[in-house]
Amino acid sequence: MSNRRVPLRRLGWTVLAVGVAATAVLVPPLVVPSPPVAQPPPSTAPPSTAPPSTAPPAAGTPSVVTPSVVISSVLVTPPAVTVPAPAPPGGSSETAPAPGTSSPPPAFPSITVHAADPANIRSGARVIECASCRGGSRVGYIGGPNTLAVRVAGVTTAGTRTLTIVYETEEQRTLKVAVNDGAAQARRLAGAASLLIPATTSVEVFVPAGDSWIRFFNDTGSAPDVNEIVLS
Repeated sequence: MSNRRVPLRRLGWTVLAVGVAATAVLVPPLVVPSPPVAQPPPSTAPPSTAPPSTAPPAAGTPSVVTPSVVISSVLVTPPAVTVPAPAPPGGSSETAPAPGTSSPPPAFPSITVHAADPANIRSGARVIECASCRGGSRVGYIGGPNTLAVRVAGVTTAGTRTLTIVYETEEQRTLKVAVNDGAAQARRLAGAASLLIPATTSVEVFVPAGDSWIRFFNDTGSAPDVNEIVLS
């Protein structure tokens, strides 16, 4: 029996060795992964714009591709564009005159005429001496058919003027005024209630250029005495 067990043991060891060899051939050896390689800390230097290296990685080092990101803040200022002013028609480069530079029209010079002036026309009215009146006299007895026409000569520019009348009266009377054959304006005047104290009143009249006649009358009653007129 002992002699039989020895061959059987040898046979068993032989089978075991063959089985181990076959297992070594069929099963690949276990691969122990390499420990991870420590990556360097990120650099604070500005990113490089150079293209990434194409050299192959070292043996045993896992291939790690880090994308290159470039962040740039660029302020783009658009160029200044100057639009030329349009040229005037006809190609002329003359500059238009500034508005409001024209000189104002000359002022109308005042014209003063005394009622007793010899150039005036007194139809029924008479000159009355008066030491306290302007010029030392006045024209009275105006009213009804009697009238006074004062000549105004040398008016340079036609227009509406202010006619100031110096007169005297003791009571309220109506005085009518007209330029040439124009419409009459009536004024009810009381004055200073004295024929020795001058008073004034004003009316707006249109006076043409050249020579004109300003008429004083009252066809319905007596009018105040007229001393002097001022046209301004």
